Amino acid sequence: MESIKIDAFITNLHGYRILCQGPFPKGQVPPLMESIQKLREPFKKKILLSHTAFSLSKYVPVQYDAVFQIKDTTDWTLALTYMTYAPKPLLIISEEVGIPDGLWQKLNRSMTFVNLTSAPVLHVRPYDAIFFAPIQEVAHSFTDYSYKLLQSVYRASYSQKEHKEIVNELRIAGAGIAWSKVEEEQGGNIFWYDPISQNPGDKLTNAQLGDLFSFLSDHFSQN
Repeated sequence: MESIKIDAFITNLHGYRILCQGPFPKGQVPPLMESIQKLREPFKKKILLSHTAFSLSKYVPVQYDAVFQIKDTTDWTLALTYMTYAPKPLLIISEEVGIPDGLWQKLNRSMTFVNLTSAPVLHVRPYDAIFFAPIQEVAHSFTDYSYKLLQSVYRASYSQKEHKEIVNELRIAGAGIAWSKVEEEQGGNIFWYDPISQNPGDKLTNAQLGDLFSFLSDHFSQN
């Protein structure tokens, strides 16, 4: 049986909308910062949208200029106001937060938006690229879920047999599957990527380390 060949993902996604569909196995996340940074267009502001009050990202450990705990529409209003008036280019990291439909019309190419989520996302049309978590077992519900999403955005003729062959090859290689329509023809294309143990970012400041230790202390004292 002839193996299906796909290329490595190398497209720069600065200024685009990216979905990172988890859950991601521990120590295996997409090379996000490598994919979204531009040396000549560094981010002037970086913001984190989170469902907790904790000000550090689990996946992208950079120094954030603003952190919004998203609990209701009021929190979204504050975050959207900041996005609108903050200096650009702007990096927006959303971590385990449900995305309202109204967000998309507020985003433009001066904003790079990354949604990291472990919950299934069914409304994927607004995204320009999707990184799927590395699949560790072919016979798993996540395999079927990723297949249905790819079939909807990539091409209707994309078969389950093709998908399982690709997933099995990537599983053996320890790689993940990605889809992107950036600089691609209609329907985009699928690629493989090498997961990394942690996205390289800024070193934590003393203040951030203090927040981290305080958070851990409070967390353990409540258990």
